[in-house]
Amino acid sequence: MIAELIMARNDLSKISETLHYFMTVLTYVYKLQNFLARRRNLLDIEDRLKEPVFYGFSLDQLRQLKSEIDSCRTVGKLFRIMCVGAVGLYALVPFLDKNKAMNLPIPGWFPYNVTKYYSPTYAFQMIGVGMTAYVNSTIDILTWMLMTVASAQFNILKENLKNIDYRYGKEDGQKKIIENNFNNCVKHHKAIVDFVFKIEYTFSNGIFLQFLASVVIICATGFLMIIVPIPSMQFGLLATYFLCMMWQVGMYCWYGHVVMTTSDKIGRFAYISNWYESDLAIRKNLSIFLERTKRPVTLTAGKFVTLSLATLTSILRSSYSYFAVLQHLYNKS
Repeated sequence: MIAELIMARNDLSKISETLHYFMTVLTYVYKLQNFLARRRNLLDIEDRLKEPVFYGFSLDQLRQLKSEIDSCRTVGKLFRIMCVGAVGLYALVPFLDKNKAMNLPIPGWFPYNVTKYYSPTYAFQMIGVGMTAYVNSTIDILTWMLMTVASAQFNILKENLKNIDYRYGKEDGQKKIIENNFNNCVKHHKAIVDFVFKIEYTFSNGIFLQFLASVVIICATGFLMIIVPIPSMQFGLLATYFLCMMWQVGMYCWYGHVVMTTSDKIGRFAYISNWYESDLAIRKNLSIFLERTKRPVTLTAGKFVTLSLATLTSILRSSYSYFAVLQHLYNKS
């Protein structure tokens, strides 16, 4: 594909077509390498979820946790379906689209006669595309699931903080129970924060390159959609691929935004309890805890970009800007 980009440097449509495939594969390779390099962190993440602070919840809280995880699982299944659809269209376009007849699924330069060895080259590319789609989507869904677990734990923590009853803190035994309940909430919060930081450390670099590549891919795919005939298999492939990319980037930003907003409201839930009926020692500890919760917990991509809906808007704005430039150059030529 690099050779194809160099050889077709004067053909804007070919450059766009090759570039959006190239950036996809480049991102996948980097995400996989980053995942393998930090695979031991997954064991650490699993061990953290086995800590006692993540257990002992009420039945309603467990149902809430399960509901949020099931919701994320549904999102992942829809993403898988779109990926399968895109791979299927990759396989069918060379045979059903007359404009791309006998072309390979992925553009590129080959140092041999492609027509003579079309079948093995086609099979090799489709196996590669299928593996890329499966492994890449698996890494994405795993990251979304871990973010969902973090946000669900923050929601459970908020309920626990709100339900602490400080009215019976005058007797020594009852005072000890209240202190234990509050200390458990503090430990729970610290454990969730550490859990989120571990997720960020494991996946942050891959997400950062994904965001950078998404600007190019969305731009190039959108540009190809306006120059390809609408009633064609290739247009259907580009539309499906465009939807996959939007879904992929959007879910990273959405779940990162949910983690940020749920962690931002923890202090509010602690404040609406009857903390004013507690003794002075608990009030001092509570004030320190409230100061810590003023800063929301955020997930970043490469320590540069915060995962939020504002970031998604910036990605779309940048993609459209580059798209407008490409369209202008294409019309001019």
